Amino acid sequence: MVTIDDVAKKAGVSKSSVSRVLNENFEYMSEEMKEKILNAIEELNYTPNSLAQSLKKKKTQVIGIILSDISNPFWAEVLKGVQDECNKNGYGLMVSSSNEDPETEKDNLLMLRSRQVDGVIVNTTGSNLDLFKSLLGERFPFVLLDRSLGGINADTVVVNNVEGVKQAIQFLIDQGHRRIGIVLHTLGNRSPRIERLEGYKQALISNNMAIDESLIKICNLSRGNGIKATEELLSLQKRPTAIFATNEMLNLEVLTGIKKCGLKVPDDISVIGYDDFPWIPLLDPPLSTVAQPAYEMGVKAAALLISNIKRKRKRRPQIIQLEPQLVIRNSCQPPKR
Repeated sequence: MVTIDDVAKKAGVSKSSVSRVLNENFEYMSEEMKEKILNAIEELNYTPNSLAQSLKKKKTQVIGIILSDISNPFWAEVLKGVQDECNKNGYGLMVSSSNEDPETEKDNLLMLRSRQVDGVIVNTTGSNLDLFKSLLGERFPFVLLDRSLGGINADTVVVNNVEGVKQAIQFLIDQGHRRIGIVLHTLGNRSPRIERLEGYKQALISNNMAIDESLIKICNLSRGNGIKATEELLSLQKRPTAIFATNEMLNLEVLTGIKKCGLKVPDDISVIGYDDFPWIPLLDPPLSTVAQPAYEMGVKAAALLISNIKRKRKRRPQIIQLEPQLVIRNSCQPPKR
């Protein structure tokens, strides 16, 4: 196995000079010496011992990410953005999922910390505030992704959920809809759900429309509850003429509930969903959605974390808010008179 001594001997320089090149510290080094060392490394096919380097630098060049639900297809695109940014900066990535369980989130955070990752991206359950405060106190780098956490000031990458929903509801109002239902999962401390309901209410208020609580259906995460909530909306004596589904799972469950009630989209009822995937245009009819910049979210979160890891001086936390985009397809039309 080739060692740093072999490289130094081949190049005719000291071990410390080779070490400086490996650490990209070229200050006070001639171009000739630098090239001589790089050539020796290439000729000998020398690979530095990453474990030894990490012990010396107290850096592993690895970051972790904890997602709330790794089975959600939305996160595949986010992870691609994170991975691309890690590759660009020479970082490895460890992925775990909390399954929306605060205890699992806590265990994963402590596990990654014990593995000496350089920092963590967290799609938080909205809990474990004391643990996050402790990490801030230790100046351990982390970035909150998609969900903010009340009570702390931390680096955060989110989407403007309020504005995205307001655009969707305003589009329906402009089409002439006055009874617009909304289906959400249990709010809890999940900031995107809270913000999406807030966007819905703000859109109605700004158009001088009353908030009818019977049109707001909140259901738990268990599969099928979105279908039941949709059926309840459609069984109202004065049923909605449009429904807004607030995430990728509810998109399909709302459409299923409408079909079970013997109605057609958009002939009998209009629908707008949240989140956009390649298969969405293949639905019949193609579903209008509020599309989130998933890949960009991943890139921004990883870039912010890596910047924080490399930064030597403390700075004020950054909050990056990305804008969603309303994508209009064929699932909406003016209500029947």
